[in-house]
Amino acid sequence: MAARAIRLFISAIALFFIALPAAAQEGAGDSILVLDGSGSMWGQIEGEAKITIAKSVLAELLNDLPAERRLGLIAYGHRRTGDCADIEELAAVGADRAAIADAVQKLNPKGKTPMADSIKLAAEKLKYTEAKSTVILISDGIETCAPDPCGVASALEEAGADFTVHVVGFDVTEENAEAQLRCIAENTGGKYVSASDAGELTEALEETVAAAPEAVTETKVRLRATELEGGPVIEEGLSWTVTPAGGGDPVFSEDGAGVVDVEIEPGTYDVAVSRASDGLKGEAKNVKINANTWKTVTIALAFPVEATLRAEPAGEAVAGTNIQVFWTGPDRRGDFITIVEKGADRGQYGPYAYTRTGNPVEIRMPVDPGAYEIRYRLGQPIRTLASIDITAIPAEATLEGPDTAIAGEEITVAFTGPAAGSGDWITVVKPDDEPNKYSDYYYTRQGSPATIRVPLEAGAYELRFVQGGKKILARKPITVTSAAATISGPETAIAGEEVQVEFSGPEAGSGDWITVTAPDAAPNKYTDYHYSRNGSPATIRMPLEAGEYELRFVQGGKKIIARQPITVTAATATLSAKDTAIAGETVSVEFTGPAPASGDWITVTAPDAAPNKYTDYHYTRNGSPAEIRMPLDAGDYEIRFVQNNKKVLARKPITVTAATATLNGPSSAKAGETVDVAFTGPPPGSGDYVAISKMGSDDLNYVSYSYTRNGSPARLRMPNEPGEYELRFIHGNKKVLARAPITVTP
Repeated sequence: MAARAIRLFISAIALFFIALPAAAQEGAGDSILVLDGSGSMWGQIEGEAKITIAKSVLAELLNDLPAERRLGLIAYGHRRTGDCADIEELAAVGADRAAIADAVQKLNPKGKTPMADSIKLAAEKLKYTEAKSTVILISDGIETCAPDPCGVASALEEAGADFTVHVVGFDVTEENAEAQLRCIAENTGGKYVSASDAGELTEALEETVAAAPEAVTETKVRLRATELEGGPVIEEGLSWTVTPAGGGDPVFSEDGAGVVDVEIEPGTYDVAVSRASDGLKGEAKNVKINANTWKTVTIALAFPVEATLRAEPAGEAVAGTNIQVFWTGPDRRGDFITIVEKGADRGQYGPYAYTRTGNPVEIRMPVDPGAYEIRYRLGQPIRTLASIDITAIPAEATLEGPDTAIAGEEITVAFTGPAAGSGDWITVVKPDDEPNKYSDYYYTRQGSPATIRVPLEAGAYELRFVQGGKKILARKPITVTSAAATISGPETAIAGEEVQVEFSGPEAGSGDWITVTAPDAAPNKYTDYHYSRNGSPATIRMPLEAGEYELRFVQGGKKIIARQPITVTAATATLSAKDTAIAGETVSVEFTGPAPASGDWITVTAPDAAPNKYTDYHYTRNGSPAEIRMPLDAGDYEIRFVQNNKKVLARKPITVTAATATLNGPSSAKAGETVDVAFTGPPPGSGDYVAISKMGSDDLNYVSYSYTRNGSPARLRMPNEPGEYELRFIHGNKKVLARAPITVTP
């Protein structure tokens, strides 16, 4: 859904440009796309990298935009890792579409997320203080460099002639990241759209993006206040006053408001706001309002916010272990405790926990030793309320395991190390593999020793203790030697036959099996199979189609370590039964065929029914003849020998004629009396009975009954309640063959 939503949004941006009439286009202003090229863009949505999706949809956007529309492109984090200055104008406003598309396709995400400086650069390139300017930011995460992008966006909007930022939150999962992106859009009068929310996306497009803007013919001011600089917008409880700069009567005032849009004459004004609930006040002096423009005035209401922190253990802790942090603070939505390198920029964060999760919070120390800070961070705006120092001291670990092992073998590895945390594991990999690589693995929280399966390919490897999925605390070399196996079965077999296969090989592990398959099938393909852990010999059923196959010993579901050819010959079968039968009659069917196996049966069904369809059936393992009950409806059918629920080996036509029955009983009887009802009908079968039922009731409803297998006459007890009833001959518990009315008297 996220990829689809991104495509919808980009298409909608294209629609925004395309929908503008010529006159509106002239005054619509220029636009710059700011694209996230940070390392997180390699994350995947439904199996596809986010940067790949972005490249694809931007290519579509560029194709759809009208040629006269002026557009530019800026990217960040795409050239260097860990560099907050990695911001580049890839295409100037008005650049050729092909040049922009080529620049997008060459992006290779690597680094950090300097959103604030990127938005500022885009604004400057657009000459935002002189003309209408629009920035479209596409990002998947939070600012990771010093400036506060929300505050920067507010300042740009205040200084700009008509500056707007629309934001696409691309697969944003962190609450703080989404709050920050949403704030950028809201503080500039733009729209925030989550790329994973198709409903919100559609609503946003209907409200703003797809609509053609109208020329500004009136002077309006939007008044709004935030909690702290760059913080959330206050939605209610405010009192606003607008007066001419230097004094005079108010030209506007309103109480109990939130965000207010007001028409006002051009001029210079002082704007004041207060909140009665806590006495907070703020003002903006000498606000210049130009004719025929829309302007937003944002006033930050400042108030004291304080926090304290205390860690256990205090001062230092083993790298990668969990610590408890006790805190006091405002506990606002999005507030969190985090651990960062000492002196890190205010926008950076490391391991964290939201204050809403409780007090104390548990946070994992970074895996690299060094000097760090624990910080109490406001969710919005970005602000550190309290900070204490803590040192991560080196973690130590040991590994003890064999020097050699057979490919695919499960070995025991004893280990010691720090208290287990998320992403701490024991694994075996190539010596030059990155720390986050693994094959089989074992979480250290499960306790020592670990059981690890070594790779299937022979070679030099190493056992590792990996902390936090990032840091290797201990390693031990291990040599993996080739595994040997044998397999022995018959050279030929009949299709569907179960054969015995002797085998030998390495000690059984997960995904080790014996199977039979086509010689050119991939190693992970199988038909019938037998896990090697269940011991030799294996009982393997042959395919149903004749041909050349091979028996295989497959290790780890990936590697064939032994194989033997086997020829499968066609299976044959015969059926012998009478040509006609009465509906519901049980018919004796003689048969011959291959040795019985699971899913082999005799049945009767319609000639055009699929091979796996059946009515009554008889497993061939129960021997010949089969006793098969015919369908209750007259017609042409066929008796079948079905192999393994899939293949019809033999078939014989049979005609089923309609069954008839008669009933001969009294026309009346006393309530509770037992009466004899003579009957004739088809040979007795399961579900055949004579019953008395309420007149007009459903066919299979009854008061009392007697099975026809008990012979004629049937003895039936009359109902206790007088009334009109009906005698019925029920066939196969499904069909009424005969009826006779009967009156029950008191």
